[in-house]
Amino acid sequence: MAASLLLALGLVLLDAQATSAAAGTVVTTMDSVGSRVHMACVLNHSDVAVTGHQWLREGKVLKEDQLPDLRTEYQVDRANGTGRYSCVFLPSTLGEAELLVSGPPVVKAVKKSEHASEKETVTLVCKSDSHPPIDTWVWYKVVDSEVQVITNGSNNKFFVSSSETQTQLRIQDLDMASDPGTYACNGTNTEGTGHATITLRVRSHLAALWPFLGIVAEVLVLVTIIFIYEKRRKPDEPLDDDAGSAPLKGSTPLVNDKDKNVRQRNAT
Repeated sequence: MAASLLLALGLVLLDAQATSAAAGTVVTTMDSVGSRVHMACVLNHSDVAVTGHQWLREGKVLKEDQLPDLRTEYQVDRANGTGRYSCVFLPSTLGEAELLVSGPPVVKAVKKSEHASEKETVTLVCKSDSHPPIDTWVWYKVVDSEVQVITNGSNNKFFVSSSETQTQLRIQDLDMASDPGTYACNGTNTEGTGHATITLRVRSHLAALWPFLGIVAEVLVLVTIIFIYEKRRKPDEPLDDDAGSAPLKGSTPLVNDKDKNVRQRNAT
């Protein structure tokens, strides 16, 4: 029994040593050429044949191949490619390394335009997955080429909540006169700033009735047209007037026969 345990322990240790020996050290390099960032990973040695490579960003696979090389490369555009990348030599036990592409934040609006009715509440959202993460978010409204900074709780209707990756502006009790317009979210990190704009449109709370009223108007017009058409298609009804009515058929001969009999009696 003891011999079996020693044998099993020896096999485990041998397997661990084999894994450690198979896994090599990955050396990374990054070079900027214009707006492009060139990344490379080199595995210094491997006791096991390389079966391929993977490039990932924030855990999502961007590229995968089945090449046996000890070197793999990847390029990104710095303008929208900042973030955390990983290169993996397959099988995954061979080696892995992480690279960080830094740059000014790329801010994106979740929706470039929002529509809401007066008296309602609307939420505007901006996001950014840049590296380094955003440490300061600012919301403002563009009015006549000027900006009006919005602070949390201002006018008791603007409320801002932010994290490293997104910011939200909630606007309560919408007003058709003052609230529509262009809103901007500005994000800042140690590399610079970025912003995005959102257009807010506010409609009357009666706007939902317009389609219904349009349908009612169309039905009324249709009924009127049908009524006029049916009225003109029917012939005019004869007037119910004895004085102006035509004599009954066959009445004239009866009168003539009566006059004839009277003349015959007078002659005799």
